[in-house]
Amino acid sequence: MITTMLLGSWLAAGQAPAPMPMPMPKPMAAPMTAPMAAPAAAPAAECATCAAEPEEEATKYFVQKLLEGSRFGQCLDDRGVVISGWAAMNYTASSTSRLNNPVFFNDFANDFQLNQVWLQAVKSIDTSKKERQFGYNLSGFYGRDYQFTLPRGLFSDQVADARNYGFDLVYHYGEVFLPNLGGEGSTVRVGRWGTLIGYEVIDAPNTPLVSKSYNFQYNPFTHTGAMITTQWNENVSTYSGVVTGSDVWIDPAARATYVGGIKYAPKDGKGSIAFNSVIGTHEVLASENFTHFNSYNMLFTYNVSDKLTYVLDATFSHADNFAGVGSAHWYGFANYFQYKISDKVASNLRVELFEDTKGVRTGFSGLYTAATWSLNVTPNDWAILRPFVRYDYNSESRPFEGDPDLFTGGIELIFRY
Repeated sequence: MITTMLLGSWLAAGQAPAPMPMPMPKPMAAPMTAPMAAPAAAPAAECATCAAEPEEEATKYFVQKLLEGSRFGQCLDDRGVVISGWAAMNYTASSTSRLNNPVFFNDFANDFQLNQVWLQAVKSIDTSKKERQFGYNLSGFYGRDYQFTLPRGLFSDQVADARNYGFDLVYHYGEVFLPNLGGEGSTVRVGRWGTLIGYEVIDAPNTPLVSKSYNFQYNPFTHTGAMITTQWNENVSTYSGVVTGSDVWIDPAARATYVGGIKYAPKDGKGSIAFNSVIGTHEVLASENFTHFNSYNMLFTYNVSDKLTYVLDATFSHADNFAGVGSAHWYGFANYFQYKISDKVASNLRVELFEDTKGVRTGFSGLYTAATWSLNVTPNDWAILRPFVRYDYNSESRPFEGDPDLFTGGIELIFRY
């Protein structure tokens, strides 16, 4: 009902808001350690009776319930395919008058925006079953976020037309699990998927805040190519692949790029650590007006208690041949403190530093500091409410409509279906 009212009022306005300028080119989304809407409990000790207990059944949302009992729904169930989605939207009040740039994803100042109307068909792979399996992910969304996630070469005419709202076929890949290839098995993936650089992801329900970190905004979103992930033992996994670059599809701007990483997650431990990289030509292609850059990331998570989780996301990136600048680098440290207040309420605090040494990513040089706090409220299994406040400051420049700082606050609504 709330979704209908909000969309109705938006459509009743007669047109979308006036076109906004695009961000600096961002030449991701499930990380090796997936972000949590609320902190996960510390792993429990093994016991003799645990294996005998049935697994908790996955929540079924509107689309699955609608198809349940039908011939088509039964066909999907038999094949292990789940169709679902969500609508994510926000209202952000701001100290700026029009835009919150260079803070994106909730960039409309003092206005409502529809971020994602998402639909996905997913056939997951269960690596605990030591048998060959095939899976895929076909996910697309319509909304404001397309401007920032769309890769070069895929539906690019929308960006050329500076449309406020558009479509992105954000994930489309197939994969096969080979149980006898390396350690405890390997998964080979081909297509376009979310990067493993960083902690936050594109999918609204699976990332902690509507307001994104600088690390997320100015490093890769997605890759297109082929990748193999191997679980060597119960604690260590690696991935390695060749892609077309960061946020570039099949296009003249594509260049062969290596992606790889290693993750250590002790089975009975309280945390994990992962090192991820994107290594390629790391230069601006002037003829294509596109930037390829290298990124090196460390992602550390630790369950301090059954209620408190700490995450550190540290990323360093660089590229050459920027016009009038030459070589440049940027780096950031984002700290997350996630506290589970109850089964339905969690608190998320993010404190970050981001240095854009020559202003090639944000458009303004200097050290950005930002603090964001949000509640994550889930009154039921299909709705998420996230009120938030945020403060940004640049010690050297005035990027926020001529001011060195920015105050924002608002609320995000997500409705699963």
